[in-house]
Parts: sequence; structure tokens; C-alpha cells
Amino acid sequence: MAWTGLDEPETRQRFDASDLRGFTSAVLQSYGVPADDAEIGSDVLIDADLVGIESHGIAHLPWHIGYAPGFESGAVNPTPEIRVLRETPVSAAWDGDGGFGTIVCQKAMSACIEKAKGSGMGMVTVRNGRHFGAAGYYAHMAVEHDLIGMAMCNVPPIAVAAGGKGRAFGTNPIAMAAPIANGTPFRLDIATTAVAGGKLEIAGRQGKPLPEGWAVDEDGEHSDDPFIMRKNGALLPLGSTLTTSSHKGYGLGLMVDIMSGVLSGDGSGLFAPRGQNLVQGQWFAAWRIDLFCEPDEFKSSMKKMADAIREIEPIEGVGQVVIPGDPEEMARADRSAHGVPLDEETIEQLITLGEQRGVPFPAPVSKGGTS
Repeated sequence: MAWTGLDEPETRQRFDASDLRGFTSAVLQSYGVPADDAEIGSDVLIDADLVGIESHGIAHLPWHIGYAPGFESGAVNPTPEIRVLRETPVSAAWDGDGGFGTIVCQKAMSACIEKAKGSGMGMVTVRNGRHFGAAGYYAHMAVEHDLIGMAMCNVPPIAVAAGGKGRAFGTNPIAMAAPIANGTPFRLDIATTAVAGGKLEIAGRQGKPLPEGWAVDEDGEHSDDPFIMRKNGALLPLGSTLTTSSHKGYGLGLMVDIMSGVLSGDGSGLFAPRGQNLVQGQWFAAWRIDLFCEPDEFKSSMKKMADAIREIEPIEGVGQVVIPGDPEEMARADRSAHGVPLDEETIEQLITLGEQRGVPFPAPVSKGGTS
């Protein structure tokens, strides 16, 4: 929900989140996903839209290889047989069997949570995984049990190395969540590139040029073309340029590649297959606060820190300084009450998908909004 340069007054049609969940679940079931798993998958997707992470929400369902096209081509397995390759009381290594990413990853984080409850912490790697949506969803699962959570994954390279022209790593997101006393949890969910790849998709749908610092062409020159990735272009690392510390985003991206890909047994995303098999390696963790301090003390200290930061005087044009998690909760409050806004292109694609699968797409609840 962070400012991206594309924000403007909301004029799009809005849809009830429950209706979108029902539609998504029915579509997933039409591809052979069991009903219980379909409910999980639909919740992960629509939660992303509710918290304003539209780059990882329902817009992916009709066209992304990790969703409907993947089921149709066989790249995504609707009924995976997850294999436990290694396991201890605090860890496990899984093979996801090419299963629908949101389902396998929700189960992986659930396993981390159970291990943390029993042994203090839990970590699970997943190899042979598929697109898992917004990383923050899984980290936040731990907070609901008064735990700290983390999640990350690697993807095939779409970003240049710091100072280089060639692609070296993917968006490779990192998410971390922690509870706060009587308030919105800390919820960080960031790509290690300057921007998530889905932001280019949104810019393309809305006919917007890219801000400087997001992407480059094959010669390493800035490009404002939202379709530059299809023309041998690439994203920039977090930090954008060597002058503004792109080596930090590059290093973080490689760290995620190691933890998610190399450690899981999938290997670096540099060598992952492209096209019809968008393979991901994934890493999840949860741990109990009482291993280190009293949980109530931790949550009170978190609240003290968060409140102090929110009281910092903002710069001109910014209403209030916030902590990670605040924008997402503001979006959730608005979109739960007034509906989830969708781009016209996304609506058309979802209507077409629904017609193909025999699942009517719901009617909008309003046009325009309060954002």
C-alpha cells in the first residue's frame, strides 16, 4: 500500500471481498482443487487485495502461470502430495510437488507455528514450489498466535546485479510480522528489487509510465515503459543505483535466494526453469517471544516504539508517519467497508475466466470510493 507514484483518487468499480473469495474458490475448485484448499487459496489472494497489495491479488488469477494458466498447462498441481524430506522438532524440508503455491505455503507456515508452539521455533523450506502470492500473509499468520513470523521466496531472475546489465536475481521478497499491544501488528512485506514486478503490471493496465529508478532496458538505461520486461529489460535492485546503494537490495536478494533456493535444494533462481514452470523455493519461520523476553513486555515495548514513530513530524505532502502494517490496515478498513477496487482490464479478464469455468463473476457494489 506504500506510495508508488501511481496513486490517484479512486474511481474504479469496487467488489465485495466475500463475493471475490467465493468466485476465486469456485474457479479453483473447477480446476480440481479440493474445497478446503480452494478456501485457503482464495483467502490468500483476496487478502492481498484487501490490504492494498494489488500486485499479488485476484488480478493474477486469469493470466499468471501460477494460477489458471498453470492449472490448464499442468504446471500447477491442484492435488499435490507434499513430501517431507527432512524433519526435526524445529525444522522441516518439504517438496511441494508443484502444488498451488498459496495452499502449500499456508500449510508450511502452519507447520512452523505448531513447531514453534512446541519447541520454541519452527522453520520450513519448500522446494518445487509455485507462486505463493503476498509473502506478508504467511508472516502475519504467526502474529495471530502471538509469535513472530517470517517468510521469503526466490524467483527466476528479473533484476540486474548492482552495477551490471544482466539479470541476477528475482524480486525475492522478505516478509516479517510481530505483535503490538492493543494495535496493528508490525507487518513488513517488501521486494528486494526497487519495486515488485506486479507494479509494472498495474502500470501497464492503467496506461502509466514508470517512475525513474524502477526498471532499465537491455543496455542498462532507465525505461519508463511498463512492458519493458517483455523487451529484455529488467528491474533494478532496491536502492536503484550504485550511488543510492543498490548493492544493499542486491545483497538482500541474493540472501533470499540462498535461504529459499539453495537451502531448500532447488538451487539458485538463476538456474530455475522459466516459461511454463515458474518454480520457487520458499522459506518460512516462526518463533516464540518468550524464548527471549516476556511476551507482554515485548508487545508493550513494540507499542511504545510504534507510537513514538507515528508522532514524528511528517514532511510536506505526507499526512502522517506510519510503521509497516499501518497502510495495509487502513486499506483493509476501507476495502472491507466499501469494496475492493479492480481495474477494467482485470474485470474483463475475470469475467472471461468465469464464463470459461462456468462461474459467474459477481456484480460490483459501487463505482468510485473513499480512498
